[in-house]
Formats: sequence, C-alpha cells, structure tokens
Amino acid sequence: MQKPSGRPKRHSGQLPTGRASIGIRALKTSASAIVKDVRTRRVTYAVTRRGSVEALIVPVDAGERLLTASPQDSAWDAWDALATTLASEAPSKPRSAAAELVRMRR
Repeated sequence: MQKPSGRPKRHSGQLPTGRASIGIRALKTSASAIVKDVRTRRVTYAVTRRGSVEALIVPVDAGERLLTASPQDSAWDAWDALATTLASEAPSKPRSAAAELVRMRR
C-alpha cells in the first residue's frame, strides 16, 4: 500500500484568478492536508460548491489583517495616495481642460 503524499489533490484545479480551488466534499476528506498546505506553503484555497466559490481558506496572518483593517481607513488611504500622486505629477502652471485636450491630441 502506498503512503499518501502530504499535499492534497486539487480536485477542481485552479480558478481563472490562479487561486487553487477545492470542492467542499474533497475538503471534507482532506481537510488536514489542506490546512497543512496553507500553513507551510502559504497558499490560499477557494472552497467551491457546485462550481461557485463559497469560502476562502487563507493563512492566519492574512486573515487577521483582513479582519482588523477598516474598509473606511483603507479607502481614505487609497484616496490620499492618489491625491499625492496627482499633486506630484501636476504641472507648475495650471492649464485649462481645453488646452489639456489639445495637448493630448498631438
């Protein structure tokens, strides 16, 4: 009798996003191997049911970051970063929208 490998089989393969996926029934039979794979290789699994993603299994630190991050804070951080980028790229002398369109069409 062969000894099963430590890596779980990917019954559903990969999603278009490249994330490994596993069916809910396959997860039931190989949960320990999946958790070990997530912990050691730091991979994320999408758990599927009838072909649609129902849940994600992620490494614990990634999950904690998601739970502690406030969506409002990250939105404002992104807004501030965009404003900073746009301000640094702005010309020293402001132009009208019409002048900018003329410049873009050249």
